[in-house]
Amino acid sequence: MAGLAGAVGCAFPHVAHAATAIALPAGAGDRRFSVLYKGSKIGTHTILYSSATGETRVNTEIHLLVKIAFFTVFAYSHRSSETWRAGRLMSLSSETVEHGETLHVEGAATPQGFRVVSKGGPFIASAATLTSNSLWTPAVLEQATVVDAQHGGIIGISARKFADEQIVIAGRPVRATRYTFITPYLAGSIWYDKENLWVRGEFERDGSKIQYELDR
Repeated sequence: MAGLAGAVGCAFPHVAHAATAIALPAGAGDRRFSVLYKGSKIGTHTILYSSATGETRVNTEIHLLVKIAFFTVFAYSHRSSETWRAGRLMSLSSETVEHGETLHVEGAATPQGFRVVSKGGPFIASAATLTSNSLWTPAVLEQATVVDAQHGGIIGISARKFADEQIVIAGRPVRATRYTFITPYLAGSIWYDKENLWVRGEFERDGSKIQYELDR
């Protein structure tokens, strides 16, 4: 689930409105989601923020495990650490384990742009890039491309914004804005509250639908 993988066509028109400012949440914006498949919990997705010396570190952890009887049919883990300064990505370090393969991605801001090194080799992305882990901000859905925090490639996003609606989060009503997005491997809906904090997700990948329910 970490990667919005592959180049994407224009299945949805790109989000057309003023760009959302990339304002990183403080500790109160920490997110912990339970990931559900057919109503059963299969893992967690956690985003934690910490600030020091003018920089903000965003740590993402995803752990998914699906078993049938005593057999593991799917196991996935992803850890990444991003450093941000004044709304710009300064560094990225991630490790992903899927299907028994371990992938590493490293990135750093340079005068030429954001340099990323992964299994596929080095490349330079835009200095103003976001990553596929940046679902903590609706600004990621306004990008044409982002850095894939899982594989290290450049990937595309096509999204649409809908009118605000009222949903229930942890037993209380919340006014939230829904976006839909699509890529060749991942599609679905994601909701943000009036503070632009991620509060819900419903995704489909490889024909399987999963739900993200906010724990806190």
